[in-house]
Amino acid sequence: MPQVQYIGKCDKLDSIRGVGLHWSPGQVRNVTSGVAERLLHYSDTWVKMDEDAVDDDPIDLAPDDKVAEEPLPVVDFHAMDKKALVEWAETKYNERLDKRQSEDTIRHKVIALFGRYEMDEESK
Repeated sequence: MPQVQYIGKCDKLDSIRGVGLHWSPGQVRNVTSGVAERLLHYSDTWVKMDEDAVDDDPIDLAPDDKVAEEPLPVVDFHAMDKKALVEWAETKYNERLDKRQSEDTIRHKVIALFGRYEMDEESK
């Protein structure tokens, strides 16, 4: 496993995505090749060590915190006319909208309903 030494003059919390380690001046760490590759890109801050200075387990990249989410269904509300929007609200969300309002106003209300109901389903 590669070993990397921090050659900076003061304590540092690296800001490299997936690493995020706290380093002291002169500190040597046993890291995986993926971490070494990211750190050694900054040759003014880290250097590769050739000797076995550390016997710790290698430090690997942190897993991504982002969980794959199911996308919201895609509905083209802008392609719907006023009648279709009113029917959508009634059948999908059991909401009766005032047909006397403009098509744009109804469209905005249907989009708001969609966001509210679909986001409620996502949080369950």
